Amino acid sequence: MNKPLLLTRGIIIFPTVDEDIEIGRLKSINSVNLAAKGDKKIVVVSQKDPQIESPSFNDVYQIGTLCRITFLEKNADDSYKVTIKGDKRVLIKKIHDDNDTLSVDFEVMKEINTNSKEIQERIRLLYDMIDKSFANYAKPKETKQLKLLMLGNTLPSKIADQVAAALPVDQNNKQKLLEELDVLKRINNIIRLSTKEEDAKAIDNEINRKVNSTLSRQQKEFYLREKMRVVKEELGEINSRENDVNSFKKRVEENPYPEHIKKRVLSEINRMEASNPQENSITRGYIEWLLDIPWWQVTTDNNDIRHVEEILNKSHYGLEKVKERIIEYLAVRARSPQSKAPIICLVGPPGVGKSTLARSIAEALGKQFVKMSLGGVRDEAEIRGHRKTYIGSMPGRIIKAMKQAGVINPLFLLDELDKMTSDMRGDPASAMLEVLDPEQNNKFSDNYIEEDYDLSKVMFVATANYAEQIPAPLYDRLEIIELTSYTEREKLEIAKKYLVPKIRQEAAISDKELEFNDDAILFIIRRYTQEAGVRQLERLLQKIARKFVVRQQHKEIKMQTIDEKAVILYLKKELYEYNVREPSPMPGVVNGMAYTSAGGDLLPIEVTYFKGKGIISITGNLKETMKESAQVALGYVKANADRFGIKDVDFNKTDIHIHVPSGGIPKDGPSAGVTLTTAIISALSNRAVPNTIAMTGEITLRGRVGIIGGVKEKVISAFRGGINEIFMPSKDERYLEDVPKEVATQIKFHFVEHYNDIYKSIFGQ
Repeated sequence: MNKPLLLTRGIIIFPTVDEDIEIGRLKSINSVNLAAKGDKKIVVVSQKDPQIESPSFNDVYQIGTLCRITFLEKNADDSYKVTIKGDKRVLIKKIHDDNDTLSVDFEVMKEINTNSKEIQERIRLLYDMIDKSFANYAKPKETKQLKLLMLGNTLPSKIADQVAAALPVDQNNKQKLLEELDVLKRINNIIRLSTKEEDAKAIDNEINRKVNSTLSRQQKEFYLREKMRVVKEELGEINSRENDVNSFKKRVEENPYPEHIKKRVLSEINRMEASNPQENSITRGYIEWLLDIPWWQVTTDNNDIRHVEEILNKSHYGLEKVKERIIEYLAVRARSPQSKAPIICLVGPPGVGKSTLARSIAEALGKQFVKMSLGGVRDEAEIRGHRKTYIGSMPGRIIKAMKQAGVINPLFLLDELDKMTSDMRGDPASAMLEVLDPEQNNKFSDNYIEEDYDLSKVMFVATANYAEQIPAPLYDRLEIIELTSYTEREKLEIAKKYLVPKIRQEAAISDKELEFNDDAILFIIRRYTQEAGVRQLERLLQKIARKFVVRQQHKEIKMQTIDEKAVILYLKKELYEYNVREPSPMPGVVNGMAYTSAGGDLLPIEVTYFKGKGIISITGNLKETMKESAQVALGYVKANADRFGIKDVDFNKTDIHIHVPSGGIPKDGPSAGVTLTTAIISALSNRAVPNTIAMTGEITLRGRVGIIGGVKEKVISAFRGGINEIFMPSKDERYLEDVPKEVATQIKFHFVEHYNDIYKSIFGQ
């Protein structure tokens, strides 16, 4: 089974128990929202170390609880308060991290020895202990509720879980109670822990008596110190502070820390020895951070270019420019190991593989990989840390990530660089300057560490959806590599080489049982998705695989080759359409080409005219730039009406209506200028333009044709729509190398500098 996953820091949820939890991590919020939108079921499991920000499978306990969300509320600081009720114990099998949302594969665990005469006797013993054992920490109302629960006709497992949830024991002991499937053993462990708590209270009272007998009014400020001394005497242990001091000194002596760090640590050790217990914990934590951060540890990069090419080609289809840049980096590093690592920024729409590409680069180079998501970061302290004099202070996320990496030369992914914001707590983008500037990051300053840290060996890779939203000072430090949206052919190849094999593996289906033909995949891409990447395509392929497995389990089918009919059977009605050329030419209709976030599309433009008062109507959800292009095109046509064969048209008594279909879709940009001009001429002179022609380019009032972008996407979409002849600016010829050969060889291109070239070619004058 698979459900959303919520990771907690030290909170153990027992079946049948209600618990209020405050959540603030992005992944936790996404998981809770996903569960709330569905059946409200979510798996809750605690991580072993609360300090880990992004725990892996090995960092969490293997037994958790399947719960139901009963209440969800957003707080003023964007965190959430959620109330959940435990249901069943589950065994964690696999954790998935999809788009910053955690989910988990699990199986429900069955309890054993759930009821017996011996269990009832142990419950009666537990009932007798309630008042005595719980009196020091439970409210009278809670104690009464537990006793009523035991008196009622309640399942022993529920009684055990309710009492276990109320026990004031540490995380490890609570987790052991959760993992115990034998109800009798669980109740015995609860009784044992309750007895220990009672004995601990008695020992504590004795310690307090001894401490109080030796204290005077003038010694009150040393109360905690004296209490710790008596505790050590009672237990017969040596002073723990001496243990810490000896351990720290040993680490400093045995490891090649920089000299300034050794001096700082020894200075802090002297302070710890002279400090009181309260200050001791703060100083101890600071020393641990200084010693745990990597200062000299490195990994050896794999400089084998062929190996790197093999890994990148295996994990990602296409993306030749990005792969080429990585190979260039390796070649330079091989010649000059002291050269500064580049700061690459992958810019492109969601779902095109920016983050996974960074992980693949780390794998190819043999580097440790760490990730820091910058989406929504608005506090400078998250980057630089807090002053250690503040209560609860800690280093910033940069230093935390370096500790997680364990080496000074990892690959550091700065995800969603364009999503940072700023408020009264500072500008995190300014703090990032010191991280990303090669001239500054060899002496990065963290407010908590208070010592310069060298980030110059780190290979930073950033990602962003929109380059224009990256703060200008940061943009200047980055090497921008754009990842455009995938074309249909690229999506098809990605589906065949990566997605379909992955889906078969996840569903335990062989390639003989379930196959997808190319037409079916293209049909899904065109009619059921409208995206730049392949995330939705992967979800739809997974949906088909799931439905096939269900049919297979019902003995309806053994194997199947998915074609267009099967796609419609599994995915139902088609969601999207793409434009194709008109079946026959007609005056006033000309094919333009559009570049969209999901690739490209044909952009037919329609023009008509009729008697009126010289009014110009422009419709089709056009934004300001495209409206201005229409005005420029009309002005150019009016100024050259005679040359374009437009006769018997009085513009002062003629209304002209320009329309771009698909009115629900916003359209912007100047590249439809030549198309608008041709459509106006075609309508006013009553001459049709061949329906197999498309064109793109900006128009000026003097008829010059300006350069445009998105050549690759526009040409592919035009070919898909039935176009075999394209007019485009001559300066765009250089971009044809990006167009697949199987498309470019079947289209006749006309490269023009002035609109006269288009007019003569189409209208023959």
